[in-house]
Amino acid sequence: MARKAASALWRRPVPATITLPAVTQARFTFATVVTRLLTLAVVGLPVAVVGQTYTNQDQSARTELREQGYPIKTGLRAVPANEAALRDSDLVIGIAIGKEARAYPLNPMWGPVNEVLNDTLGGARVSVTWCPVAHTAVAYDPRSDGRRLELGAVGLQSGVSILYDRQTGSWWSQIVGKAVRGPMEGRELRKWPSTLTTWGRWRRLHPGTTVNVNPELPGLRRFTQETWSWMVMFAGGGPVLNDDLVAGVLGSKGARAWLLRRLHAADRVVNDAVDGEPVVVFLGEDMVTVRVLRRTLAKRTLSFRADGDSLRDEETGSSWDPMTGRARSGPLAAKRLESVVFTTALWYAWRSQRPDTTLWGEPAS
Repeated sequence: MARKAASALWRRPVPATITLPAVTQARFTFATVVTRLLTLAVVGLPVAVVGQTYTNQDQSARTELREQGYPIKTGLRAVPANEAALRDSDLVIGIAIGKEARAYPLNPMWGPVNEVLNDTLGGARVSVTWCPVAHTAVAYDPRSDGRRLELGAVGLQSGVSILYDRQTGSWWSQIVGKAVRGPMEGRELRKWPSTLTTWGRWRRLHPGTTVNVNPELPGLRRFTQETWSWMVMFAGGGPVLNDDLVAGVLGSKGARAWLLRRLHAADRVVNDAVDGEPVVVFLGEDMVTVRVLRRTLAKRTLSFRADGDSLRDEETGSSWDPMTGRARSGPLAAKRLESVVFTTALWYAWRSQRPDTTLWGEPAS
């Protein structure tokens, strides 16, 4: 019986849409790789191993700065969802402001000029940023001290993306939005809530979404559900490494982060706290989408477990949509949990900006 099951797995059709690394990190054993390849087949993710190196690499020694900054990107073009040349597994930064939603595909956001997009959405200004080195996707409200700013890229400093604004020439950390040089030094930009997810998931959540497009850019498929899930599912165990993917939250008293591989190992849900305030951290079945929600409702603290791609609270059995924070059914139907803004990043990059971060599942130093 087991032999027939294994044979069926290997006979599964394999679309040539995924690029998995041909070189395995030292912490992986051969048995681990084989086991997890079988796991991918079981959950239905297409698998094909071709020559490609990992995108999550420790780049903390890399500094490449252009003093005058790169040209700033404005005047963007958006099209309806049905005109977007995207596959469901392509990764996007999804943002909804007011009644308007837009997806910004990751793969065209390659090269310093294209990694910062200044746009208007729902009547508000938004600067959408992506660092393919540190794996950080952050959307900012580009206003500070009542001044409207336009942002562009300067380059990398110790593997962390540095931005600048046209109006004052100040430099800003892309991860935390704090000015590190210039007239605005010490100021912080407010983050717009955004979601790094698959195009298929974002479109289901927002059927009326528009999509940022630039037909002049090549359609490389470097960041997809398959390549991202590989980094989470195949990351192995042990203590945190610089190239680990984390989701981080900036609290008023400190910062807290969660390793995505540990979320996966914890059945994709962690009930935790930030600055003493209870939160739930959820990793979707796609191994890409992360949500952080406050889990206190009317002075009652709830505990959650994963129920497929939903959340279910232990206290009432209500089913919750982690994307919206709304209870779909059960005694708490129609109640809503508040979302918490977070950032996904490689550990070395996040820690460099917030060395005070405590890490779930890691012994306190």
